[in-house]
Amino acid sequence: VLTPPPAVRCQDLTIDHGQVAGSRCRRAGARTRSAAAAAVVAGDYAPVVVDVALVNLPFQGRIASVAQTSVGPPMGLAYLGAVLRGAGHRVELIDANAVPARLDALAERVAGLGVEVVGLTAATPSIDLAAEFARLLGARTDARVAVGGPHTSALPLRTLTEYPEIDVAVVGEGEPMVDALVRALAGDGDLADVPSIAWRAPDGPTLNPDAAAPTDLDALPYPLRDPLPNRRYRTIDARPMTCMIAMRGCPARCVYCNVPELAGRAMRRRSAANIVGEIEEVYRRWGVGFVSFLDDTFTTSRPWVEELCDALVAARLPGRVAWSCLTRPDMVDEELLRTMRRAGLVRVEFGIESGAPRILELLGKGVALPRIREAFAAARRQRLVTLGFAMINAPSERPDEMEMTAQEALRIDPDFLQLSFCTPYPGTWLWDHCRERDLVTSERWSDYRFLRTPTIRNEHLSPEQLIAAHRSILRRFYGRPRKALSLARYALTSPRVARSLGRTAAEALVHLARR
Repeated sequence: VLTPPPAVRCQDLTIDHGQVAGSRCRRAGARTRSAAAAAVVAGDYAPVVVDVALVNLPFQGRIASVAQTSVGPPMGLAYLGAVLRGAGHRVELIDANAVPARLDALAERVAGLGVEVVGLTAATPSIDLAAEFARLLGARTDARVAVGGPHTSALPLRTLTEYPEIDVAVVGEGEPMVDALVRALAGDGDLADVPSIAWRAPDGPTLNPDAAAPTDLDALPYPLRDPLPNRRYRTIDARPMTCMIAMRGCPARCVYCNVPELAGRAMRRRSAANIVGEIEEVYRRWGVGFVSFLDDTFTTSRPWVEELCDALVAARLPGRVAWSCLTRPDMVDEELLRTMRRAGLVRVEFGIESGAPRILELLGKGVALPRIREAFAAARRQRLVTLGFAMINAPSERPDEMEMTAQEALRIDPDFLQLSFCTPYPGTWLWDHCRERDLVTSERWSDYRFLRTPTIRNEHLSPEQLIAAHRSILRRFYGRPRKALSLARYALTSPRVARSLGRTAAEALVHLARR
């Protein structure tokens, strides 16, 4: 037991690793570390309850583009919030992306909560936003700031070196260690003992060993949704909606994807009963009748999909709750899509990626164009709405190969097309490949907006020409009278779809009008 002299405040006490002295430096109800120090002297000890704010920052304006106008709940933070509440902590969950706020006003609001720990999440294009928020917050409070997500998982030590405002970088899935982390940040433990984090040791940023990823996903609580604006979330053609995560990990070898960096390659799935229970909860409590599954390869296990569909039908959810999913074109057939449609599936999303076979091989997609075409055709025969993902400007890609992608998108003709720039995100094979060949044009992370900014040097086209080619393909795809007519017919299927498509179209026109 560390017992400070009466004249020493608890926040001045440190242990070998530079962290505030441990759990016996707080008592139940003590709101300041000086009060906790008196509690230590008095011998009045109790487990720490930490005041935590989890904040989803306003990043939507940086990424919105044509088919990418969805605003969903911050699922990672919501899971962490549920775990922390279950451990007895007081948790505030703020979604400033769905209810936009200026960064300085948001910092003022969070500082006014009097919390001890603030948790943020960041992808590569939003890590500087997280750092700026941490700086604004630091001018108003002494709360400690931890940041997790894809970027910190890929570059934990570099994140701490680049951004002194950030106290801790979280690596991978946070549920196994988040309780220990917030306790250590509040003084109840040692950051050196918290797995899967990078932290500031006395001799510089230090990376701790990884925690074991959760294997029994059913053992995790449902995400914390109570504090969220659940009626404000929307996707291309549905509002209100919510998101769900049915599995973690991805076995695919796409060279541009950093999901394995965050969640590994081993697939872990929730049970059908567990998923149905969460769907029933969001429908009953918040009246949300559309679920977007965020999983990258939803149909990797056919028996699991069929079991889930049977459970959805048995719960009489089709007709009350519709859903969408993303998967690979080589992991579906028409029979499976028919089963999924009967269970409430209304939209399916596939990667096209490129219309050039050489580029498809380079990207490690592992699917030939005929198989991709058949998956879209099967979905169309099942009257499912389709969204296709494609990209241009892979390393060494020529203008004629970009045109092949444009022609393939027109040939497949999904209902919606999301066209991106091939982007070398940290933690991917593509990142290493491009850096080794001096193809990365920027390491200013805010440039890594895959829908807006090319970051791979192209020997044939300038960045300005690439942006012009990107917009030209989108205009050719969406500007066809036939496409406008088909989307208008789809909008007439329900007022919900009409409202959502109207918003999507308005935002898309703004983007495509930029020059």
